[in-house]
Amino acid sequence: MILNRYLFKEIALSFLATLLVLTLIIVGNTFVRLLASASSGDLPLDLLGNMLFYGSLRNLVRLIPIALLIGMMLAFSRLYRDSEMVALRASGVSPAHFFRAIFSFVIPLTLFMAVMVFYASPELEVHNQNLKQEMYERPEAAGIPEGEFITSGNRERNYTILAESMDASRTKMERFFIRAKDQASEVLIWARSAILFIDSANGERFLQIRDGYRYESDEAKQGMSIVRFGEHGIRIPLRSFTRDADISTIPTLELLALASPKANAELQWRVSIVLSAPILALLAFPLSYTAPRQGRFSKIAVAILIYGLYANVLATMRGMIERQEIPAWLGMWWVHLAVIGLSFWLLRKYYGKPS
Repeated sequence: MILNRYLFKEIALSFLATLLVLTLIIVGNTFVRLLASASSGDLPLDLLGNMLFYGSLRNLVRLIPIALLIGMMLAFSRLYRDSEMVALRASGVSPAHFFRAIFSFVIPLTLFMAVMVFYASPELEVHNQNLKQEMYERPEAAGIPEGEFITSGNRERNYTILAESMDASRTKMERFFIRAKDQASEVLIWARSAILFIDSANGERFLQIRDGYRYESDEAKQGMSIVRFGEHGIRIPLRSFTRDADISTIPTLELLALASPKANAELQWRVSIVLSAPILALLAFPLSYTAPRQGRFSKIAVAILIYGLYANVLATMRGMIERQEIPAWLGMWWVHLAVIGLSFWLLRKYYGKPS
C-alpha cells in the first residue's frame, strides 16, 4: 500500500504538471488566433472570452492522453535516474505492482474522460457552434464596420454599404445606407435601421431593412422610381459563410441510433479518445525503461513520435470510415490492438516473461 501511494503520487504530480503546461500552450495559441480574428474584424470582441472558454474546454479532453503518456514517462524516468527502480526490482517488485498503481490512477481518469467525451463534449460543441452562429450574424463578421464605407463585388455587380452606428448588442445597425449597382440598374437604399441574419436553408447573409426609401434607376426607361417601405430584405454576398451540419454536436445516444458511415466514424472516434488513455498508460511503463547512463528524456521524443503516429492513423481511419473505404467493423479497433501489442512486446523485452 505504501508503494502504491508513492507511485500514485508520482504519476499524478507529473501528469498534472504536464497537462498544465500543454493547456497553457494550447490556450495561448487559441487566444492569439482569436485575438488576430478580433483585430481584423472577423470576430466581435465581446465574444472572444466565450470562444476561448469553450474552445479550451473542448481541447482539454484531447490533451489528457498525451499528458498522461508524457507525465508517466517523466515519473518513471526519474525513478530510473535516482536508481529507485533498480532498488524496487531488486526487492522483488514486479511490473504487476506498478500496473496496479498505474491503473488505480488511470481508471478514474478514464471514467472522467468517458463522461466528458460521451456527454459533455457534444453540449460544449453545441455552445461553440451557437457562438459561431452569433458571430456570423454580427455585422462585423459580414465586413460591415461601424461608421465606414465598405465596397464589395466586381465591375459588373458591386455594393457600397454604410452603417452610421450600431446598438449595444452590436446586431442592429442605425441609419443604414446601401448602393447596389449592376450593368442594368443602380439601387440606392436608405433606412433607419437594419438587422443582419443568416438564412438557415442556404447559409447566406440577408439584411432586414426597416423604415426607409428605395431609389432605383432604370436606364431603359431613363427614369428613377422611389419607393417608401416599412420592411425590405436584401442579400449581401460580402464575406462567404457556409455552415455544414456538425455531427460532433449530436449526443452519443442519438449517434447509436444512426446507421450512416459518418455516425459510425464519429462514434468510433469518441470511443477511441476514451480508450487512448488506458492504452497509452499501458505503453508508458515499458517505454520509459532507461538503461544505466542513459538520459532521463531520451525516450520522450520516441513517445511523442508514437503518439503522433497513433493519433494520425486514427484520424485517417476516421476519414476512411466516413468515405466507406474500409468496413465499419474493422474501423479503428486494429490501431488500438497494434499499440497494445507494442506495449506487451516492450514489456517482455525489458522485463522478461511474467512469472
